Amino acid sequence: MTVRPMMVRSPSRPWVTQILLALNGLGFLYSVVASRSARGITRIDGGVLEDGSLLARAVTLRGGRLEWIGVDAGEYYRLVTSAFLHDGVFHLAFNMYILWILGQILEAGFGRARFLSLFIVSMLGGAFGALLLSAPNSPTVGASGAVFGLMGATVLVHRSVGGSIWRSPLAPLLMLNIVFTLLIPRISIGGHFGGLIAGAVLGALMLVLERRNAPVWATVSLGGMFSALLVAGSLIAAAS
Repeated sequence: MTVRPMMVRSPSRPWVTQILLALNGLGFLYSVVASRSARGITRIDGGVLEDGSLLARAVTLRGGRLEWIGVDAGEYYRLVTSAFLHDGVFHLAFNMYILWILGQILEAGFGRARFLSLFIVSMLGGAFGALLLSAPNSPTVGASGAVFGLMGATVLVHRSVGGSIWRSPLAPLLMLNIVFTLLIPRISIGGHFGGLIAGAVLGALMLVLERRNAPVWATVSLGGMFSALLVAGSLIAAAS
């Protein structure tokens, strides 16, 4: 069977990718200012990490009294804010470099709306994986889950046109990311591989819809349903 190459839908500037890069940069700058540390987010004692990181539940001192914080305490925004905060310059730079490379490829291939849907589902998949496998009071930050989802989708895109990403210049970068995940302490394995699986699944379905010339709203609606399921799963994981 001959596979039709994916159409380039957005040949102009990758605006969605650039906006995502800017949001991550602004999030890091805010964390540096708020925590007064060049490393950025380094604490969970009233700083940005406490306010925006992903965690199921923890106890903190606020206004002279102990309070529960986390997703299980009703702070659902953490499923999103955690993806735009990073623990240091290297963490930010590494994720943004991969986002810039893969974002250009996928945004041009799928179009802006589909690409944004893919990013959101990958981000929420990473949040679900992190809440499922991490300790309830273990904070997680970074766009790594979303980036891993884009990695999974990129692998499938290469396969759909008869190529192999493992023979491309991207292979060393992707392998390095996987090695870091498995070998470096404090990295959220659940967050990374949760994003990878979510991005790969939606990416595969997007390619099927692409071959059938499905309208944009069909793919975006599918992404919305996946997002709702991942949010529900995250709330259940946080409460367990």
